[in-house]
Amino acid sequence: MIERRPSPPPETFLSHYLVPHRPVVFTDAMDRWEARTKWTPAAFRERFGSKLVQVYDDLFKLTSLSPLSQYLDRYFDAPPDAARSPGPVPYVRWYTRLRALDRFPWADEVFRQLREEWSLPPFLPEDGYLLPFCPPGRRISPNTTPFPARGLFISARGCRTRLHKDPWQSDAILCQLHGRKRFVLYEPSQAPLLTQGTEVVDLDAPDLERFPRFPEARPFVDFELEPGETLLIPQGWYHQADTRSDSISLTWNFVHQATWPDFARYLTSAPPQAELDTLTYFSGPHES
Repeated sequence: MIERRPSPPPETFLSHYLVPHRPVVFTDAMDRWEARTKWTPAAFRERFGSKLVQVYDDLFKLTSLSPLSQYLDRYFDAPPDAARSPGPVPYVRWYTRLRALDRFPWADEVFRQLREEWSLPPFLPEDGYLLPFCPPGRRISPNTTPFPARGLFISARGCRTRLHKDPWQSDAILCQLHGRKRFVLYEPSQAPLLTQGTEVVDLDAPDLERFPRFPEARPFVDFELEPGETLLIPQGWYHQADTRSDSISLTWNFVHQATWPDFARYLTSAPPQAELDTLTYFSGPHES
């Protein structure tokens, strides 16, 4: 079972969870947020239904740009026996800007409108970040300053995000505001059993010729994240998320100076150019 607990002080979070790369669920991090009750599918349809959102497949391939209301009307509130079109249910991952690209429906303006409805979770430190850069003595918060992969995940029942690990040797926070998701997490040491080159096994349809050692793999935890709970996904951990009921999640990634040695090893490992572009973008000041 994954550890579930109230939010600790930031010093405890760093020493007990972030530095040792331990996944954990915090049960009270959103208790004071207006978002906890205001961010519902009906409210989002009314407030942002006409805005274009980024629609992806089950592994971060952008498939279309669609008005949010069109996605919600097509996929949300479907009866359990409703017929689905072939293939994975599309998944809205509405990110804020990741790099210096124009002419794309990023969610920055929406996050500006939502900024008063959520705040820095109490377990996270206010300074000392490397990604985005915020040295000790300054303050930062993901509701007012863009973080990499900061976005709204809006997913209908039946959506999934296939097994993967996050880029930039970063840690991820996922706040479950509406609906439930099942998470399966594997420790980084399981990578040889889950991968072949840059490919990662599909947990739901494993190709045992391509991934012959997959039957040896053992997940660290398999659990459901409930509304109001916040999950830390540590750097390097492989994870899959399956949407159990129509869902709204808030997520972002970061690198804190407490994990500097891991980040330094990543920087010297010749990361892909796309990841370097994101690092460059977040190395300077950005305001929501």
